[in-house]
This record gives sequence, C-alpha cells and structure tokens, in this order.
Amino acid sequence: MNIDLRGVRYEVTVQGEGKPVLFLHGFTGTSHWIDWLPAMPIRSVSPSLLQHGSTEHPTVGRSTMSQQVEDLSRLLDLDDRPWTVVGYSLGGRIALTLAACDKRVEHVIGISTTPGLRSSKERSARRRQDEELARFIETEGLVAFVKRWESLPLWRQTEEMKHALRKDRLAQDPTALANSLRAIGTGHMPSLWGALEHLPRTDLIVGAEDHKFNAIARQMQEERSDLKIYEISNAGHAPHIENAPEFGTIIKKLILGGI
Repeated sequence: MNIDLRGVRYEVTVQGEGKPVLFLHGFTGTSHWIDWLPAMPIRSVSPSLLQHGSTEHPTVGRSTMSQQVEDLSRLLDLDDRPWTVVGYSLGGRIALTLAACDKRVEHVIGISTTPGLRSSKERSARRRQDEELARFIETEGLVAFVKRWESLPLWRQTEEMKHALRKDRLAQDPTALANSLRAIGTGHMPSLWGALEHLPRTDLIVGAEDHKFNAIARQMQEERSDLKIYEISNAGHAPHIENAPEFGTIIKKLILGGI
C-alpha cells in the first residue's frame, strides 16, 4: 500500500495481526525484505525507506536522518501500542535513532549495524567515501554497482543468494541510491555513542564472520552492559539471508519472547 508521510508517498507492506513491529531494510533493499524473515503472529509494518523502492524520491535535504526519523514517527501512529523496531544495517542505524527520539519504541533490534562514527574526522572521511560511491553509481550505472557491491568481502553469500537479491538491487533508481548515500550515509549520521544508555531495550544480531560489525557490537556492549549480542554462525553481514534457520530462531524469540 501507499501511505503519505509528511507529504512524501511511501511504499509500505503491512501484514498480519498481533504486536506491532516496524521492520527497516538495508541499503539497496525495499519493504519486501521481510519476505526473508520467518512468519510470526505479529502486525509487521515494513516501509521502503527514502530513496529506495517505490517510495517517492525527494531531495537530498528531505532524506536526511532527521527527516527519515520524523516520517517513521508518523508511521508509528498506525498502532497505539508500544513498538518493537527491527533494522538491518542502514535500517539498523535508523532504528537506533528512532528509538532515541520516540518513546513509543520499547525494544530495538539492530542487525549488523552501528550507532554511527564517534569523531568528526571519521565522519568526514566516510562522507568522502560515500560521495565516491555515489558518483560511481551515477557514472557507471546499476549493473556495475551491483557487481561491485556483491564482491565486498563482508558477505557470505552463495551465487543463489546473490541472484535472489539482484532483482531488487537492479530495480532501484541509481540517482536515488546515490542520493541516499549523500543524505543518510554513515558519515552523515549523528553519533549515538553518547546516547546508548538512554535507548530502550536493545539487542544486536551479528554474523560470526562479520568481524567489523562484531567489533562494533562489542564496543556498544562496553558502553551499555545490559545490551545483548546474538552471534549467527556461518554468516557475514546479512545473517538473515546467509544463515536463515539460525537467524529465524533468534529473531522469533526476541520478538515473541523466550530470550
């Protein structure tokens, strides 16, 4: 369905009945990423984020973290009960920020994600990297970008997995993806390191082979001791795809209770 949020038309997939859970996909994803997740007796709400899928593609200034979070706060109006928010990678960064800003979020689950970069120097360097990738997308096109994206060492994906993901990736708008990097890439995200203690219940899921995000998760746990980490074996940066059975068991217990 399409939902207007502050003047922007969003593509939103809403399924099932039960406790409300907001699902936020990663970079190059869409609202349909929940098809990779196990069936649960919940009310799942999954938007295509700004600059992704069939959601309207506004300006870079209208696609920043603060704008995206304000839109999602309006989406939480769909249910007056407390929300669980599940976010993967880019979606995880947004989920953590939303949880810091909206008290209706009672539980946040971050998958392969980060609370941002600590220093302005790190953020500046990352913005330069994101701009280089944005220009690559615009000049070389989606096919070349997807080939480059698939070859990153953080994945543990079979050719069959890559093929299944390729359809959504190639259906994206190249200018929109480039603008997503310019608006809400990690270098543009305000750091949440100083706000971790103010977040609601927070759980992190990481692939055992995703060494970078494993290390980030451990650093987050050092800052907040009650934060829990769930490591998925034989998986890299996309554990919900690379080891779906083990991931499915964990996510169901976290959302439905049992952990």
